[in-house]
Amino acid sequence: MQHYVLISPPPIAYLITNGDIMDQRPFAIIAGVGAGTGAAVARRFAKQYPVALLARSPKFASELVSQIEADGGIAASFQANVSDEESMNLAFDAIKEKFGTKCAAAIFNASSRPFPKPFLWQSQDDLAYGLDISLTEFVPTLIFTGATASVKANAWMQPFTVSKHALRALSQTLSREFEPQGVHIAHVIIDGVIRMPLTRLLKLFSAWDAKLDPDAIAESYWHLHAQSLSSMTSEIAIRPFCETW
Repeated sequence: MQHYVLISPPPIAYLITNGDIMDQRPFAIIAGVGAGTGAAVARRFAKQYPVALLARSPKFASELVSQIEADGGIAASFQANVSDEESMNLAFDAIKEKFGTKCAAAIFNASSRPFPKPFLWQSQDDLAYGLDISLTEFVPTLIFTGATASVKANAWMQPFTVSKHALRALSQTLSREFEPQGVHIAHVIIDGVIRMPLTRLLKLFSAWDAKLDPDAIAESYWHLHAQSLSSMTSEIAIRPFCETW
């Protein structure tokens, strides 16, 4: 089984295997494609690149591929569990066969769901699940999706908070290691509720116009990708106008 790493100056980073670089059209990878940020980022990057969509459930990803293709883009979905190494290696073998090896941008948007629960009610599996999603998988990522929990700890949210704090630390240590080599690694703090069918259906938290627009989030991700080597941002926080912090 082959393993892959990202190493190259932005905006083009190459997915390398066994040291060989193939001269092919650049593409983008989005890991964690849901109805909110993941789908919006996929649509935005598809305006420039073919996109490879990694998702645990193929149904929504397949629908998103159809939407992107209807808009004139190129996309393919790959079923993968980011917490399972074998699953990810198989997915990247398939991506290599479909798109080649030249990866221009990669976004790690996968995350466990934040289910509040008192700490004494939590099992070891609760904590392990959050860490498996955020830490233990090898993911060729340039941009990490964080959350309010990346910098703020709330009661009953230990597994989600621990995983998001750890993901932020991982982003920072990778930045310090690879930015001198010209690799742009950034962490995005999503500080607010995102507009998506689930938050509309459940009428969660705040008014609809006070929720984060996924397409606006995607534009911020694109801005990070397009930054010059002379002016790279390692972390940004995105929040709606009315969010207190």
